[in-house]
Amino acid sequence: MSETKPTSNHSSHISAMSQRATALAAMIQAVYLVDSIARKGMADGDDTRVLMESIFSHGTHDTAKLYGGLANLHTGLRISSQILGGKDLPQSKTLMSYCAGLLSIERRLSKQVEMRTSLTHGMARIEKQKQYFGDVMHNNVIAAIADLYGETISTMKPRIIVRGKTEHLSQADNTRRVRGLLLAGLRAAHIWRANGGSHLTLLLRRKMILRELDHLQRAIALD
Repeated sequence: MSETKPTSNHSSHISAMSQRATALAAMIQAVYLVDSIARKGMADGDDTRVLMESIFSHGTHDTAKLYGGLANLHTGLRISSQILGGKDLPQSKTLMSYCAGLLSIERRLSKQVEMRTSLTHGMARIEKQKQYFGDVMHNNVIAAIADLYGETISTMKPRIIVRGKTEHLSQADNTRRVRGLLLAGLRAAHIWRANGGSHLTLLLRRKMILRELDHLQRAIALD
């Protein structure tokens, strides 16, 4: 999983708030898809592909470029706006709980050099598999990402417990996709923190983030 450097003052005109809002949308898109798999056994293929590709993306000062453009995060932007705007979504608490777990793990991971090294080496190995099979969504590639997650992130406590229907979560393919999406969510959590985000940011700057999310959605509509 590639490191992302904090946005510098001279790197671009893109504000730190915009970077954080984009990262939040990516993280929420990831956990939204995880929840969808857990509850319904399915998740949007295009939304999933974007996030799986992001795991292999290398550092850039434009967060949106990591995901191939803001339009690819339309689901995350929409759900984020609904949650922060106070809309009564049945899965709001679950999604925010998953996000809190990802932020907590990312913060602890930042202090574990050996674990980060294992992730970096593992992703370099899997990237070669991705190139060989020519598709990030190939079963072998997803399985390799899931195995890496299991060998690294899953060993950290407390773990993220995904709740849903047993008939869905007991299927190996679904478990692998969930782990892959959680790793993508962890990447987004890293970008969030690298651009000055924290647990308190969501509480203290909720309205500012919501305004930025709305701005980003309008930008998509104008493209």
